[in-house]
Amino acid sequence: MNLATLQTFIAVAEKKNLSLAAQDIHITQPAISKQLSVLESHFGTALVERKGRGVSLTPAGEVFYRHAREIVDLMNRAERDIRQMSGEIRGRMIIWASTIPGHYILPPIIGTFKKEYPDVQTVLHIGDSKEAIRKLLEESAHLGAVGMLPNNKRIEGVKFFSDELVVIVPPEHPFANYPEISLDQLAREPLVWRETGSGTRSVVESHLARGGLTPDKLNIALELGSTGAVVTAVEAGAGVSVVSRWAVLKEQALGKIITVKVKDLSMQRDLYLVYPGRKNKSPMVEAFIQFALKQNPPA
Repeated sequence: MNLATLQTFIAVAEKKNLSLAAQDIHITQPAISKQLSVLESHFGTALVERKGRGVSLTPAGEVFYRHAREIVDLMNRAERDIRQMSGEIRGRMIIWASTIPGHYILPPIIGTFKKEYPDVQTVLHIGDSKEAIRKLLEESAHLGAVGMLPNNKRIEGVKFFSDELVVIVPPEHPFANYPEISLDQLAREPLVWRETGSGTRSVVESHLARGGLTPDKLNIALELGSTGAVVTAVEAGAGVSVVSRWAVLKEQALGKIITVKVKDLSMQRDLYLVYPGRKNKSPMVEAFIQFALKQNPPA
């Protein structure tokens, strides 16, 4: 039994699906099944139960998960502390990010960071802001990238990018001929919206409500589970939407999407790099933060 086996089991326990766990830790599903079989042979008892496409932990699996989590966290802390003592900028850096920074902003920053610091292996996970903060508090992540600073004294952060929400329409839409529209005009349009519970939806509706367009006045024609799906639907003429400008840079450059501002309503928001509060960040984390700030200093 080694650390990689423990990390595999943790991924299975947290994703509750072998295929998703395989994607998360970048190994094949048969390799995961083999490692689970080795673990269960070692302990002489079942650790997981397969239920359709998903899996759940047996009581023995729950016990093993807790101990495996503790062991991996201890190893991560040991590596962090030793790296910090040596001042070396190398090691494995785990970042959890919400959708917009995770999909559109961090990947190019990580790519250029790797060229300058080739001894740093960066792992980027994308979830929601709550999950990113939870991973930081569990000390199973070094950094998070989220849309707001959490109200938690154990977490610190720094603004590293600015975001702007914009109305998006296909080129043939009448709004494409105007640099800005009113909230009344937007309210009359069929909207392609994120699903209920989405952080992006919450932020968009909060900004619109501030201007007087409350959620009950929205003409929501279609709800989708990702920003990418929303953009594709708007391209196809299913309606208009409000998304981060970062999410449509490519489509805008290709002329597939036109962005429009809302008159007399600023829809700016800040994005933050967040980390566990402590006197000294590791040299690796400090190097990444400073590097990210230099790529596009926030306004």
